[in-house]
Amino acid sequence: MKKKIVFVFLFVSLFFLGFSSAKAATYQAKLTGNAVSLRSGPGTNYTKLASLSIGSTYDLVSTNKYANEQGCSDGWYKIYYSSQQGYVCATYVSVIEKGSSNGKDDYLRPWTSPRDAIVGGAKYIARNYIQKGQFTSYLKKFNVNPNGSYSLYNHQYMANLAAPYSESYSSYKSYRDNGLLSLPLEFTIPIFNNMPAYTILPGSTANTACQGNVTDQAFENKLNAEGFPESYKCKLRLIHNSYPNWIFKALKTNIEFGNAVRAEQAVSAIQGGDKYYDLSSGGRVQVENGWYKPNYDTTAYYLDPRNFLVVERILMFENLSYSANYTEAVVQNILNGTFMKDKSVIDNKKYSAIFVEAGQTANTSPVYLASLARQESGVNGSRATTGAQFTYQGITYKGLYNFFNIGANSSAESPILAGLVWASGGSTSVIVNTNTGNNTSTNTTSLTPAIVNQKVGSTIKNNCLVINAGMTVANIKSKLSGFSVTVTGSTDILKTGNTIKISLGSTNLTYSIAAKGDANGDGQIRATDYVKIKNHIMGRAGGTLNQAQMVAADYDGNGSVGATDYVKIKNHIMGR
Repeated sequence: MKKKIVFVFLFVSLFFLGFSSAKAATYQAKLTGNAVSLRSGPGTNYTKLASLSIGSTYDLVSTNKYANEQGCSDGWYKIYYSSQQGYVCATYVSVIEKGSSNGKDDYLRPWTSPRDAIVGGAKYIARNYIQKGQFTSYLKKFNVNPNGSYSLYNHQYMANLAAPYSESYSSYKSYRDNGLLSLPLEFTIPIFNNMPAYTILPGSTANTACQGNVTDQAFENKLNAEGFPESYKCKLRLIHNSYPNWIFKALKTNIEFGNAVRAEQAVSAIQGGDKYYDLSSGGRVQVENGWYKPNYDTTAYYLDPRNFLVVERILMFENLSYSANYTEAVVQNILNGTFMKDKSVIDNKKYSAIFVEAGQTANTSPVYLASLARQESGVNGSRATTGAQFTYQGITYKGLYNFFNIGANSSAESPILAGLVWASGGSTSVIVNTNTGNNTSTNTTSLTPAIVNQKVGSTIKNNCLVINAGMTVANIKSKLSGFSVTVTGSTDILKTGNTIKISLGSTNLTYSIAAKGDANGDGQIRATDYVKIKNHIMGRAGGTLNQAQMVAADYDGNGSVGATDYVKIKNHIMGR
């Protein structure tokens, strides 16, 4: 009996010691997303324990992550919550030092100035990509390093298939103009198994420039020691003639090239026309607004390293560590002609100096960082570089910047705004209000458009209540219980063009119904709808759309009616 008592005492002591350690935790998890699920294990297949709000903080059990578990490619953090422990997706977590007084996390979030976004973003890229085995521009896009920290084709920085192609040329021009091409640069170039003789970008011709004869046996011995195939060596010999001090290393992926192409095709996007797009399902497959799934040949071309073994593009394989050779003058060459050519007014510092600071802080090439910002933000900047106020998922923010579009996942409702929310780091200081959008409350003591959206699960555009096709009058009245609801024009299925009046006391809201995809107002999505949209696009008879029909026809929600809406509705009808 005494042994049992001692055992119970030890168990209870350890139990409370375990939870007292939470009080002594050095780091906390601050949530950067709203309604983040707390789960009993590291995966979405585990039980949901609670829903946690943006800006809330919890002690971390450990700063180590459970990586590559189900439902969250960034891994899972284990936190203390009330009298239990649980797991949250790392995508929505900002790790901060407990008791930090400056309100910034380890990546300097919230990014309320360009300098914070550039320096903090560089730290994030270095820690989560470059130091994890994705240490070239190519590998950040195509994660084919078998020795990296993340599983193949996972945790890639961007969907843009041609991003390394663009970034490398920006870097090349700066290196050229500043005399840096004579430096002993080092490149790591992937090799795949069973590669075809060559790959061609659709609509183009193969680049057959090659040197078959050996003119430097010592260099040839190095290429052979690395294991480069002849199709690589003949191109590297040409480069070596002009830049004999460049160093080339091979990364043997041991991956079948065809398998890699298919895997990358599934997680990539491209712009430029149908010759580049995957049309195998009968039309374009939109990945995000204006970006489409590439076809096999386009993916193969950009994945094949041999196509970029030329001086103007080879910098996509350069190792991205910091070098003192990359001065402000070098960076300035990349920024000239862009919105970053002069000074950040908020920081009172030239952008070129900020990028050099970022490179020094993160041990990363400032030339690469400047090229990446130019690629991500564009020559004229974007919504992510203005600090302007915006609303996303019911919360309004202001004063945020994200020059590298970190956190701008292509699967998000609005990738660029999702990236700005990520840039908030969960700070409530950048939140203007939370009175609109998809909160879970069902307040019936007042009537506002936001509350209607919350209850119905809809949006309001151009005074139209946008709903999914097939919703019935009974459905919407049930969702709006507590309010007086009158629908004009239908007694069963809600149709585009019906009118709905919602009342509470002296407050009345009246909208036209816009059922997504129901362009002709019969309450269903059928062939007549995509024919009407096609006629509208082509300016044919029968294609005239009123306001409600225009909103309903905007199937992808990008604010206009175009070919993507036509294709999506057609695919919906055909069950694709």
